[in-house]
Amino acid sequence: MKRLLLLKTGALGDIVLTSVSINIAAESFPEYEIYFLTKSQYAKIYKDCPLIKKIFILPTGKKLFTFLKFLKELRKEKIDIIIDLQGNLKTNFLCFLFGGKKRIGLYKKPLGKLFLTIGVKKKSGLNPILSQELFWQKITKKMIAGRLQVWISDDRKKNFNTFLKKYGLEIEKYVVFHPSASSEWKTKLWSKDNWTLLARFFLGKNLKVVLIGDKNSSILNSEIAGFAGNNVIDLSGKTDFFTLALLIKNSITLVTTDSGPMHIGAATGVETIAIFGPTDPEIHCPPGVKFLKENTSCSPCYKKNCKYMLCMKNISPEKVKEMFKIEKEKN
Repeated sequence: MKRLLLLKTGALGDIVLTSVSINIAAESFPEYEIYFLTKSQYAKIYKDCPLIKKIFILPTGKKLFTFLKFLKELRKEKIDIIIDLQGNLKTNFLCFLFGGKKRIGLYKKPLGKLFLTIGVKKKSGLNPILSQELFWQKITKKMIAGRLQVWISDDRKKNFNTFLKKYGLEIEKYVVFHPSASSEWKTKLWSKDNWTLLARFFLGKNLKVVLIGDKNSSILNSEIAGFAGNNVIDLSGKTDFFTLALLIKNSITLVTTDSGPMHIGAATGVETIAIFGPTDPEIHCPPGVKFLKENTSCSPCYKKNCKYMLCMKNISPEKVKEMFKIEKEKN
């Protein structure tokens, strides 16, 4: 059996979006076993994917012996095709070290192209789904529509019902908020007052509000929960990837910043509304996701710090409410 290795190292949202490439690879190379290589924190995302034969975890840090051991094990697999979906100089070089007969991938710098047998120049300003489809078109010589999805086993789905009961939640009787973002992106944050007002709106409709995020989100989420009142459930740091995906999938809707959960919302098919400020939704927002973006003269600026943040301040809770489609609103 021939072997094809897909290489993608991050970040969370981009890893979720890679399901598009996994589906295209499976369709385009049916005679190949598909392997996947990523960082340890993302490996679990495709643990339940039936299209992937084996997942490799890229060693991190500066332990040369560990890396050489990993390299030896990977080269034993005798990979036929390595496809670099990350497309930076480091991953281009890794493709060369891994020893694939064909090394196909994206590249940014001309030096990176030298490590590939077939290089595709990485372009900016493209929608994340379209950019993958165009990349595969270069390889397969045909345009294949990618499918964005999350693979979750039946056992995990059954266990999720126990999780819901633990927190007093019922399917499609709650909304999910993701108020935080990466710690370096302070400009992606919407004010906690706005999140609080939006939470009270849903609480008034007999819906519970679930706040998600990692452990670093706990301070912000606890403040929102404290101000909003009862029936706001803070699950900061209490969900693994699959529980988070099921939590989002079974909600009425997800409201989020431009961050990983936005992509999970798109992949699970739930109504998702993303609040954009310093970044461009035309580039970063997956198809099917509704977004709010104010047309301020300075945005998108891609600045991670700003003392004005007009792009976020000009988005009111009322504007978010208008985008929801909730049957209870019709009663």
